[in-house]
Amino acid sequence: MNDLAQASEALNQPDLWGAGIKTVAMLSIVVAVLILVLYLFKRFVYGKQGLVQDGLIDVVSLYHVSPKQRIGLVDVAGEKIVVGITPENITCLATITKPEVESRIAESRQRGVGKGLFRRVLNSSVEGQKKSRVT
Repeated sequence: MNDLAQASEALNQPDLWGAGIKTVAMLSIVVAVLILVLYLFKRFVYGKQGLVQDGLIDVVSLYHVSPKQRIGLVDVAGEKIVVGITPENITCLATITKPEVESRIAESRQRGVGKGLFRRVLNSSVEGQKKSRVT
């Protein structure tokens, strides 16, 4: 009878290891689903540039100067504008009017080059100016 009482007591005690493992497993699943949802949100919703109704404004390229400062090349109704972007304001730095620079931008966009486009266009423009000064 004594064995029966001990077995009954053992069944009534909670299994802390099992409960702990279940808790950690459920927490891991919740964190994994949260990370997946945030990744998909960033990829498909937040990552889209130029979410404008009529498509009159298009962000062609962005160059990160520092964590909170960027230089952007923006196409506004066919006009190319270089803007400086900070958390406090947006400043127009220049307007691109040279046809050769506009043709380079159009060629790069047709090739589907997105990353580093502004840097390449800026570097090629500076190199073009250096060559014209030498001659």
